[in-house]
Amino acid sequence: MTSARRLPKWAQELLDRHPGAELPTPERPIPEWLEQELQRIPLWSLIRGSDRARTEHPYFIYEDIHRQPELLEGVLRLSDQLSRIVSALDAHQIEHVVFAGCGSSFFNSCLGAFVFRQWTDLSAEGIEALEFVHYWRPYPRRTALILQSATGGSVEVLEAAERARREGIPVFGLTNTPNSPLIDLCDEVVIYPTGQRCGPDISVITTRLLMLYMLALDLGKRHRTLDNHQCLELERALFSIPALAQRFLNEQDSHLSELAGILQHQRALLLIGGGPNWFSAREGALKVEEESCMLCKAYRPGEYVHDAIALLDRDVTTIPIAPPGKSYPRLYDCARTAKAARSPVIGVVAEGDERIAAVSDAIIPLPSPLPEMLWPILTTILFQLLGYYLGIQRGYNPDTLRTDDFDHARAWLTAFPLGTH
Repeated sequence: MTSARRLPKWAQELLDRHPGAELPTPERPIPEWLEQELQRIPLWSLIRGSDRARTEHPYFIYEDIHRQPELLEGVLRLSDQLSRIVSALDAHQIEHVVFAGCGSSFFNSCLGAFVFRQWTDLSAEGIEALEFVHYWRPYPRRTALILQSATGGSVEVLEAAERARREGIPVFGLTNTPNSPLIDLCDEVVIYPTGQRCGPDISVITTRLLMLYMLALDLGKRHRTLDNHQCLELERALFSIPALAQRFLNEQDSHLSELAGILQHQRALLLIGGGPNWFSAREGALKVEEESCMLCKAYRPGEYVHDAIALLDRDVTTIPIAPPGKSYPRLYDCARTAKAARSPVIGVVAEGDERIAAVSDAIIPLPSPLPEMLWPILTTILFQLLGYYLGIQRGYNPDTLRTDDFDHARAWLTAFPLGTH
């Protein structure tokens, strides 16, 4: 347990309910009083601030998924707050940006670095927070650190912020939790509460993805690395995302439920994405695993044809994430490769796609037009919902990250002693 830092609100409230009780330690992470709490409410329900758990559809996560269009609309109103971070980057004459986080926030960080490299004149990298703490080597260029954490209390993220501050590196934060320990360690921070009640990261991911796009667009506009026409087109596309997300949910909810019924007995899913949609594959695989406990692997197109052919079978489904773009031809090859091995294919394609659709057993169409670079927000929602229905079909509670099973709650608190997540 972290005694030197302010505890996350949920952990402090637990301790306040049991004054004088035995404190958790790495050797004994769950004293008797904490076990009683966890038998009453699953660990991740406590972390999210829920006072109860649901045991049937609709679970909390279903409502969290469907609230995202409204929450994305709210992010578009944060431009002034996000602009303060861009102004601070300019004031510090920053040349290189390190994006860092854990889990989904690390995947977000990799995408943030990718977008910055495409839209701005700054160099950028995405790194897992603990790797930053132990292995990152400072650049000779003026550097800033942008950290992401839904709870604002992940110990690795806090340690990354502390290392940066010791080295005089400006620290900026994107979080979804007010009054979190991360806020005290940042030069500037944007806080956007989403009211998420489920365990897996849902609305906290898509809302911060949109923030990253807005930061990069603002910087590209100021530094003129994007021309006026590009800025107008990208801004128009970003502002269309909430409505497109709503349309996708309205049109594809029942279709994804049907697909989950077909996929529930598969041994594994293999997700493939290139460029910005390498993020889509990684985050999508994580959501499927968290919500349904089905093995799911993520590949880039070139990795898939080199690494995955031996895995292909009738109970292993390949899912290429295939917007029109540079990766599309190789993704088409990946789909044909799976079919050659008599392995099922579900294509995630743009509306009207005919080429990959023709070699797929089923398709999941995304609304058009949407640039390849901006697919990750909608694909994230897609795999959240597919993972949700798979979880229900396979008999798991998709809200809890399996902490409704006490052995898994013990595993979580062994990995993350009370107050370190």
